[in-house]
Amino acid sequence: MRLPRRALLALPVLLLASFGLTAAVPADPRVPEDPSDNDLRVAWRRLEPAQRADLIEWFRAEAEWLDTFQLRLVKFVIESEERDPGTWPELEPAPTYDPQVHAPAQPIARRPMSPGAAADRARKKFFEKVPARRLRSAWTYDYVGGTLRHGPDVDDPERIFENALAGFPPRLDLAEALVERALDDGSQRDVLTAFAHAYSDREGTVIPGVTLYDAWCSGQDMEMPDVECLGILHDLTDDWRSFKAPVPGAKQKRLYDKIGALFVPAYHHRGLRNAIARSYLSGSPVLRDGYQESLDRFHALWEQHSSTPSAVREVLPAAEDWEKFLTKLVKDCRGDKALREGGERRRAALDADSARVRALLVRLMREAGYLDSKIERSGGESR
Repeated sequence: MRLPRRALLALPVLLLASFGLTAAVPADPRVPEDPSDNDLRVAWRRLEPAQRADLIEWFRAEAEWLDTFQLRLVKFVIESEERDPGTWPELEPAPTYDPQVHAPAQPIARRPMSPGAAADRARKKFFEKVPARRLRSAWTYDYVGGTLRHGPDVDDPERIFENALAGFPPRLDLAEALVERALDDGSQRDVLTAFAHAYSDREGTVIPGVTLYDAWCSGQDMEMPDVECLGILHDLTDDWRSFKAPVPGAKQKRLYDKIGALFVPAYHHRGLRNAIARSYLSGSPVLRDGYQESLDRFHALWEQHSSTPSAVREVLPAAEDWEKFLTKLVKDCRGDKALREGGERRRAALDADSARVRALLVRLMREAGYLDSKIERSGGESR
């Protein structure tokens, strides 16, 4: 995926244009103050479903006319993909390892929790140490099949409203998932396929939406049942002799160390690509897995390669060179002022573009009469 020459020439102009004027302009007392997120949510909740749908349709149409660096990148990525977004498969529950196959002497059946509040609480607790994103993405890149998958809420007005409130334009989540796909060379697919199986506790309870990959990078103390541990080992090493369920306590550490040695390279591969993809379209995204401090360096990397995913993919490391790659990126940015400042300008430009997305939502709600003076004066409480 490479930007056409005319687009490359336009990018510096777009970056500069994103900053706007720097001269101070006296505030116009006739212009109402920018409403808070709470103001906007109060106004949104007062709307009927049909009004919400109409507002979001209007917002989507108007957002197409925002001439920003961010929206140019979104359109470039989506238009470069030949496949119609509507043909990507829907997200499905993760498969489970079969206890009869991998632990026949201890075949505890796997039973998913019923959807509902209890399952939601269990899933939330599992991810409580993972930084929460502001973006509510309906799309995810599937490292198993090399495809995109979408949730049921692609066109949900509530989701699109909350994203706009946070400065994310329509389809940014789709473009971000496509970028992550473009950065993956598939070299860790076998390992990531094994860790894409559902996580289960020792009683066989499966928490919906939690995979073994999630478990291993959650930062939580977790139970690791024999079925899942042996399933990973069998799939990736074809070793059916060294460990058998029930695995005695004296052998458990050695088993976990073997699994950890398989997991870490795949974790470095996927985590790095996910973090770099998140920084493609957003100035200040939330990065997980310890990559937050690398944000400006990732922007510098994108700037260095003209915001072209295929070019960045070529310089991303094999798993065994992960540390060397990050160390070199730190050194390059410290030693090259132009590179470092280019990354900082890119982040600032995308942040300014996000502010324009939120400003568009505010303008449309005002023009529709949904932000009356009572709400804006009350700090969010309708009286």
